[in-house]
Formats: sequence, C-alpha cells, structure tokens
Amino acid sequence: MKLRQLEAMRAVMVRGTTTHAGELIGLTQSAVSRLITQLEDELGFRLFDRRHGRLLITPEGQHFYGVAEKVLAGIDQIKATARDITTLGTGTVRIIAMPALGYGLLPQTIADIKSRFAQIKVSVDSGSRHGIEQGVASAQYDFGLATLPIEHESIDTEPLSGMDAVCIMPKNHQLTKKHVIKAHDLADEQFISLEPGTMFRYRTDEVFGRLGIRRKIDVEAQSTVTVCNMVASGIGVSLVHPFVAKTFVDQIEIRRFEPAVRFEYGLLFPAGVTRSQISEEFARTLRLSVAEIAGETISSQFTGLG
Repeated sequence: MKLRQLEAMRAVMVRGTTTHAGELIGLTQSAVSRLITQLEDELGFRLFDRRHGRLLITPEGQHFYGVAEKVLAGIDQIKATARDITTLGTGTVRIIAMPALGYGLLPQTIADIKSRFAQIKVSVDSGSRHGIEQGVASAQYDFGLATLPIEHESIDTEPLSGMDAVCIMPKNHQLTKKHVIKAHDLADEQFISLEPGTMFRYRTDEVFGRLGIRRKIDVEAQSTVTVCNMVASGIGVSLVHPFVAKTFVDQIEIRRFEPAVRFEYGLLFPAGVTRSQISEEFARTLRLSVAEIAGETISSQFTGLG
C-alpha cells in the first residue's frame, strides 16, 4: 500500500471523478484509475462503484477511508511542519540573559522576530553569570546573553557589542548642566550602586578607587533596572548600561561618563550543539538591534551625550 494510492482515493472522494481527481493531485485520469485499482486489489474489496461516469464510495470503502483519512491528515501535518521549519514558521527559542541585558536588549528583538514569524515561541529566563553559564553549558537554553569574558569549555562565545556605561541622575539634579560627567563630579554624591559580587560593581568601584574618589553608597540594588527607578525617584545618581538607561529616557537625565567604563556583551551557545535556524535568525536580528542601539548612543540620542 502506497501513500500515493491513498491520496488518489481522497482526491476521488473530493472531486467525484478520476478526471477531476487527477487535476487535483497533478496526475492523468488513467494514472488515478490505476492507483485506485491497485489499492482495491491489495485490499481485496471494492472501494468505489462506477455509475454513470462517477465513482460512488462503497460501505467497505467508507469504513476504510475513515482510517485512511487520519493517516493522510497526519502526513499533511508532517509536510506542514517541515515547511514551517524550512521557512522558520515554527519552533521555540529558549534564552537566558542577565537581567539588564534581557530588559534592555531583548524586547525589540522579540517584537521583530514575532512580526515576521508569528508562530515562533520565545522563552526568556534571567539569571546570574553562574546560572547562565550552567544553563547554556548543559544546553537547557539555545543561547545566553551576558557580559564578557565568559570562559567555559562547554560554551561557545561570540562577541555581540561593546558599550560604555552612562551616568544617570534625577531630572532636577545640579549636574544636569554638564554635558559630560567626570568621576570627580560624583565625589560625595549619593551613589546608588549594584550589590557587591557583580562585574558592574567591580569595574565601577575599580575606577573610583583608582582615582581616590569617595562616593556615598547608602543604597544598593540587584539590577540596573531598579537603579534607574531609584534615580528617577530622586534618590541619587549612578552608572548603568546605556540600553537600560534608554528605556528611562523620559524620567531621568543621561550623560556620557569619563573615564569610560567599558562593557563587552556576548552571545553564549552550548558547545558542540547544532544551532537551529530560528536560533541563528534570532541571534542575527539581535546583533542588528544592538548595533542600532550602539549607533543611537554614539549619535548622541540621549540628552547631553556627545
């Protein structure tokens, strides 16, 4: 029994004659008749009665077709799934990102992907550097987003972009008159810092410590998103990733900071695992989105930058 025989039977059921059935599935009338005859010979009973040029289903044929149609529906689904995979029409992308990167970089990329591939499912988790390393290394995620460097034998790392941290302050802060904030401008300022143990905290403390500049650090937060909210509430000033600051541009003042505190961001993939087409497309779209954000920063979109 061949799939083509079942397809010929379904075409006859839909169109009523072998001529019209052939038009439906791209075969000649004689080819359709031959397929039906072969199927009947294999089954040992007639599927159709020939009356006045039309084929009428027999009771035995009706019973058989009820099962055959389920098989054909399954084949149709298999073909549709294959087409979707080829055209990126379906699938799931599992991503894990550091909170700031997930907040500042992923939303626009996800919106872009969903606008082009509506059936794609996207799952996003946030985690610490250690959690991201473990999740990506064990292939629980298609890729991760983190600040570099990341050194793990089970992770392939690809640079994404590099950006300088920006200084943020409340709208009415006295430093808003400056176009560039220098480290000594923040001496004795109420500084909202990330909690110890993060790369951002380490690099920020290193800059001020090297220059011998004292800040007032009475308030700490777990993420730069929380820091931005606190700055918007007038609690103090801080340094954050530029793409996070960008989302608060109507609530805070943003300035370039010197000396530059540089951060490199990267994509993390499970080593030795073949990447799906949709993962590759997602990463490509993310690179374009990040390049746009970096370009906006360079072109001084933020008030006072430049």
